[in-house]
Amino acid sequence: VVLMERRRPGMDTKYRVIIAMFAIGVLPLGFFTVRAFSTGPQACRSGIKVATWNVAAVNNNPFEYWITHKDPAYNKLMDGVQDYIANSGARDVPVKQIITESMAKQLFEDMSKKGIPQADVDQVAKRWISEYQNRKVVSEFMKDKDIGKKRLASMPDRVTNTINLADGGVALRPTVINCYDGDLSTIDAWWTQWREFFFVKKIALPGKGGAAPTEKLVADMLQPIKNAKYPAITPEEEAISIPLQMLAMAIFDGILVHMLNDLDKSTWQPIRKEVCEALNKNKDNQILSILSTSYRGADIIFLQETATVFKKKLVMSEDVGSRYMLLSPSNADGKRDQNSIMLLNKKMFRETPVEDITDKVIKKMIEEWAAPGDLVVTSVESVKGVKFLLASFHGDTNGLATKPVVSAVLATWREAYSDHKLIMGLDGNTYKVHNEDFQGVEDFNGFLKKEGLSSCWEPAPNPLSPTTCNARTYLQTQLNKAIAREDRLTKGDVNLKDWIIFSDSEFSADSTTKDNTGEVKYIEEMVFPTLSFPSDHAVVSTTLLPTTEAGCVA
Repeated sequence: VVLMERRRPGMDTKYRVIIAMFAIGVLPLGFFTVRAFSTGPQACRSGIKVATWNVAAVNNNPFEYWITHKDPAYNKLMDGVQDYIANSGARDVPVKQIITESMAKQLFEDMSKKGIPQADVDQVAKRWISEYQNRKVVSEFMKDKDIGKKRLASMPDRVTNTINLADGGVALRPTVINCYDGDLSTIDAWWTQWREFFFVKKIALPGKGGAAPTEKLVADMLQPIKNAKYPAITPEEEAISIPLQMLAMAIFDGILVHMLNDLDKSTWQPIRKEVCEALNKNKDNQILSILSTSYRGADIIFLQETATVFKKKLVMSEDVGSRYMLLSPSNADGKRDQNSIMLLNKKMFRETPVEDITDKVIKKMIEEWAAPGDLVVTSVESVKGVKFLLASFHGDTNGLATKPVVSAVLATWREAYSDHKLIMGLDGNTYKVHNEDFQGVEDFNGFLKKEGLSSCWEPAPNPLSPTTCNARTYLQTQLNKAIAREDRLTKGDVNLKDWIIFSDSEFSADSTTKDNTGEVKYIEEMVFPTLSFPSDHAVVSTTLLPTTEAGCVA
């Protein structure tokens, strides 16, 4: 006799044994009258289907992360870049062989014409001669830790890599590390386009607070790098940090164009185009496709790190937009553009009343643990009139904000919304090992237990069962974050970070799954994103079963 493997809500051990005895003929048919709830009433048969997903990953740089790619040419290219950086040898030429004397002169002239004080331009020109032109491109520029600490390349890259325009389009810097589709097959072709991008064409930027768009040169978007924030940069460098960033950006971009053309001139741009199409340009459509197929039956979908453009696509989607109501935080940040939202199935939830209580929760925090847009908390009602307190949260990189934010949600819930059923979906940024710098999986689970909460990973999460498996490549502005191919699984971000949590007195989790394919299955030790799965976080889903008959809400 095969007994029930899953415990239905309301069915205790006594009834399960009786049913088994009846099945083998030990008890007569009239021995007992089965309670209506124990037979699995229609209203509770399926429970509440919940999913959480941090949909971020590749932002602007399609080469930033190692991805699983079926084309051997991609792996050959990325291995070539790794070897170029690790074993540059004779390829480690002086910077002036790439950014020539005539190119440097053109750059300094462009700076002067733009209006940068001539004294500052002259200072940068002197530093070019004394500090930069003779540096080896790999060992003394790309690997220079001081350049990284001073943010001389990473800061201007952040500002100019991919610029959102007033008309909804983007302006792309001519560089290897974005989706620029111009000709970068030679240094000369790249240099003409690069100078035009910074110093010639004005772009229309969105106005702040609904104001009219503003036009400016890209070069005017750069901001000083402050010694107070980045102590590695000297006060003298701070004074000339804008033109110094321009020089560093030119050198960095030039090195990458030179390197990739040296490695494989004919294939690197087509490979980049394919990755861009999948993970950048078509990313939102892939996410929508996964949500509308594999997670079509979900009642609650928590999403983190969503962009404003994606939110608009959700609303406009004939499938997802018609079946779900979208709730976002009142303090959504359009500049960081990494907002937590939630999708609630209209068949289960009423569209009114809905109360955004994010601000109430934030006021419970002693410190500013949640950046604008990272947290959304709402009070809603099901069609049966059952009240829910729902929260979606994206934690800080080290996970140190996760417990304080959950505590603030709990305090708000207990003080003013205790008649609500609590469910949260979060990227908690939890790690295998807990210490003062990183929030650990087991420590967080212990915190949940003390607070009367449980999670989709009940009875205990396995820290070695990750929901992320990614590693950064050598094609980026901060090489200190790069990880070799052979070290991806041991030194990469391979951690259990994503959680669905709830009150253990109200629900239990059934059939929890993690998914890094978009097909509700997880391939262990596969780095992602992939060309068909555009996030570096797995989708985590579960079914929440009410622990009592009174908890039948779905």
